[in-house]
Amino acid sequence: MPELPTLWVPYVWVISAVLLLIGVVIAVIWGFRKGQFDEKIKYQMFEELDDDMYLDEGEQDLAMRQKKLTREARLRREADEENAEAGKPGGDGGASGQA
Repeated sequence: MPELPTLWVPYVWVISAVLLLIGVVIAVIWGFRKGQFDEKIKYQMFEELDDDMYLDEGEQDLAMRQKKLTREARLRREADEENAEAGKPGGDGGASGQA
């Protein structure tokens, strides 16, 4: 492959830098139009009790118990729905013999 004369090297660098900057501008415009810079994402991703790292120990324990109860209730409800669809009686998740 023939080598380019030294005179052309700076022009090649400038052209590739301009193409890179144009690509960055196009990507930023695309991201802005598609809502990629929306700051409200925090409220869409996190639930009510996800900020428990800022609570003291007593509040953290209470928050964790509430999360556990909410999760257990949701799982029990989902199991009941699955059992109702399958036509099986019961659906307490096998907890009927526990105290």
